Parts: sequence; structure tokens; C-alpha cells
Amino acid sequence: MLPRVFAYSSNHAAPPNQSSRTPPPNNTNAKRQKLLRYLTKPYAAPPLLARFPTLHLAVRGLLFLLAAILSLHIFMEYFYTFISAWGISMLPTIASSGDWLLISKYYRRGRELGVGDVVSYKLPLRPGEAGVKRILGMPGDFVLAESPSKSGSMIRVPEGHCWIVGDNLVWSRDSRIFGPLPLALVTGKVLYKFSWTAWWNRIEHGLKDAEEVDYDVD
Repeated sequence: MLPRVFAYSSNHAAPPNQSSRTPPPNNTNAKRQKLLRYLTKPYAAPPLLARFPTLHLAVRGLLFLLAAILSLHIFMEYFYTFISAWGISMLPTIASSGDWLLISKYYRRGRELGVGDVVSYKLPLRPGEAGVKRILGMPGDFVLAESPSKSGSMIRVPEGHCWIVGDNLVWSRDSRIFGPLPLALVTGKVLYKFSWTAWWNRIEHGLKDAEEVDYDVD
């Protein structure tokens, strides 16, 4: 007699594998891709802006305008700027009016500056205003505290400062009035000047090394 075999089947399905579930889509990446597609492709506007073409163009124009303003601000703050000069304190190097100056912002805060360089700076006595003068002394140098015709007293430029004067000594408000200028107030170095009569001219080193002259006395 052969044994009988019984089979048992369950009506309950096995629970699904929890680890096989797909993660929800990343909405952040999707939004980022939509914004990038909108900025690079004019015709890929969001549904709301696609219904109003004028609004679409206005929004795109505003975005490009803001980008241009930001780029111009960064360029003029950290690279180069172009300003007009006025005043007689730097005659004859810079005219009292009509000259435009190209200033490199690489040299701001005294970076790689030396005696003889023409720099732009923030006026310590007038907040919000700027000036242009020539460096006569760097930290540690001894300079005349006043004009040569008035006194022969010397002063040593302290650390973190420079001594600036105008080429037109008689009509210049400079370190002889407000003392050593903090290098933190230096905003750049003047490289070129432009005018409608002389076009581009490089601002040269205005000082010369002292020479010993031996005069024959009869």
C-alpha cells in the first residue's frame, strides 16, 4: 500500500519586499532643471509665463539686467574702474578737468605699491569722497612732515600706513594735513589717463633717485 501525499496551499500572499520600493522623485533637482532650462532656452517658459508672452519677456529682461548689474559691480569693485578727475592738486600730471583715469583694483589696500605710485583713496576727513595722490613714503620711510619751504622736520611712516602728497604741493590737501594714510583706505592704482586731446597716456613714476653732484669750487 503506497502512502498518500497531502499538499497544503495558503490563500494569503507573502508580504511584499519593503526594500524593493522605489524612492520618491527628487523635487529639488526637477525644479533646478526647469529653472536652468528656462534661463538657457527662451521658448521653455513655465506654464504661467507661457500664457503671457509679454510677461515672459519682461521677466527674462529683468533677470538679464540684474545679471549685468551684478557682473559690472564685481568688475569695477575687484578688477578695474574708470573715473573722471577734477581738481588742481595733481597738476601737471593730471589735468584739473577733462581727464579720465583707469584704476586697477588689484593694488587696493596697499598691495604691491611703492614710492612714486599714483593711487586713489578714500578721503579720511570726508567719508564717501575719494581722491588721487602720489605715494611719497611707505611704512618705515622717513619723510618731511611739511612742505620743504616751511620746515625740515621729519616723520617716520608707521606700519600699515603710507604718506601721500599731490604733485602740485602748493594746492594739495594730503598727508601734510591729515597725517599718514591707512593702507586700508587705498582703493587702487592709477595706470592710465585718457583725454580727448591726448588719448591714452600712462601714468609714469614721478620720482627720481637722489644723485650726488660734486661741484668744483674755484
